[in-house]
Amino acid sequence: MTPHAVLETIFQQICDACGSSAVSANSGGVDLLSFGPMGQETEFKFIGNEDALERLRQSPALQRLAREQPRERTLHAVYFDTDSAALRKAGIVFRVRTDGKVFVQTIKSAGANVATRVEVKAEVESQAPNLRAIPDKGLKKRIAKEIGRAKLKPVFAVDMRRTTLMLSPKRGTEIEAAFDVGTISCGETRLPVCEFELELVKGDARALIACARELTAEAPLTLALCSKSERGYALATNWVEAPATAERLILPAKATADEAFGRIVGHCLRHFLGNWTAVTVRRDPEGVHQMRVALRRLRSAFVLFGGPFRSAMEELEGEIRWIAHILGGARDLDVFEEEVFRPAAEAHGEDERLNELSALVGARRAVAWQALLDALDSARFRRLVFELAAATLSRPWCDPLAGGEKATVRAARFARRRLTKRYKRVQELGAKVAELDAKRRHELRLMLKKLRYAVEFFASLFSEKETTRFLKRVAALQEVLGQMNDAAFSRALVADIMKGDDATAGVRYAAGVVEGWHLGHLKDRAAQLKRRWRRLEASPSPWA
Repeated sequence: MTPHAVLETIFQQICDACGSSAVSANSGGVDLLSFGPMGQETEFKFIGNEDALERLRQSPALQRLAREQPRERTLHAVYFDTDSAALRKAGIVFRVRTDGKVFVQTIKSAGANVATRVEVKAEVESQAPNLRAIPDKGLKKRIAKEIGRAKLKPVFAVDMRRTTLMLSPKRGTEIEAAFDVGTISCGETRLPVCEFELELVKGDARALIACARELTAEAPLTLALCSKSERGYALATNWVEAPATAERLILPAKATADEAFGRIVGHCLRHFLGNWTAVTVRRDPEGVHQMRVALRRLRSAFVLFGGPFRSAMEELEGEIRWIAHILGGARDLDVFEEEVFRPAAEAHGEDERLNELSALVGARRAVAWQALLDALDSARFRRLVFELAAATLSRPWCDPLAGGEKATVRAARFARRRLTKRYKRVQELGAKVAELDAKRRHELRLMLKKLRYAVEFFASLFSEKETTRFLKRVAALQEVLGQMNDAAFSRALVADIMKGDDATAGVRYAAGVVEGWHLGHLKDRAAQLKRRWRRLEASPSPWA
């Protein structure tokens, strides 16, 4: 489990026209909606630098929407947990915040979805946590159980200057705008905070979406799905800027296809943006890989659900293809250098001609990475991630005119039909696995990848034991198919390199060495492929 997403909870849709169910913590966590006095925050948060925030504060659009003068205050918050992080593991955030006058203890559902989270508040006498002040007896009992005999201790603190003002884009709508500048601290380590938040106080989600869209359209601010508490825990565990893998998605047993699709979109978006810092700050190739995986999973969901779901996301799907193509350019060269070239070069031994190829690929890799960084810093990218988040609130696939009645089908029933159909295609091609050429093996590999994503999306609705076994065998088959694909991949990339004017005789020789090394391993992998296919065939389908 990655620290960037360790607090991720069941994805909660906003309670609007289509309706939705309660927010709850992830497996083993606390269902906060089952307790007493509490509130639900609906907000969008964006990150940028102080100059970008100041330009937005002075923008004509904000001034036009503001109905009052800005108010500024200094806030200090301490986040508490046990030495074993019992609350974090239960999906709970426990915070005491003060503005110098009043101490407010807040319990939140950690890592809430794209725009909503549930919280329980109570005034306390000091900065120290006070379980007796929790207003609901059931919640108090559950937290006491999670803590046991351990003591709550400070984990990290957040100090910030908050500027707020109320916006009224139309009659009956109130939205609080907040500008937060400060730091998250753990011991002597500091992490900057520079955020802009829009929280819906009164009105519907569509008004919030329209307001956020207008205010951030020209601002260099990027949607952020990582809460201050998530960043604080990442700082405490020295995992800031680390790549994030996809967390397990949990769907309610009685979820509809609508609810499942919205949660899947948000889940993939969290995975995608969870790697933004790893790529843009740390320049980590694994972050690029995880971003690409997140988009592949998202596009796979569009195809899997189809119908009104996919048609509602058609414009965004085109934009996803755009950024996926740029990610692919950087990732392909990362893979060539690390997984295709390196093992062949190590097996071949020292040879200056191999160094020529490495330098050439390195130069192209630098160009591809710069193109990616430029794209991730573009208004086009910022617009894409915001519109994806907005879609999880507005849920355009529910529109009856677009065939939205299909969205009311139970997710479990929907999943069984779609998974059965997808697996049947895999079985038809896999039955001839020993006879497949490189092109067909690649096709099988892609089909297995899409099958795995689909099973992962709905895994919480089926037997955990059978699903885990099935997914392990799919992954093992994918692994050997990926290794066999390296030969075809190296051949294609080498052919592209050979087209350039910088392809010297030494580069051509080195390319032949790399390609030959991978071709030489095909026989052993072909035997592995047959064995792993038989193991998958022997596994029962968890959704059957």
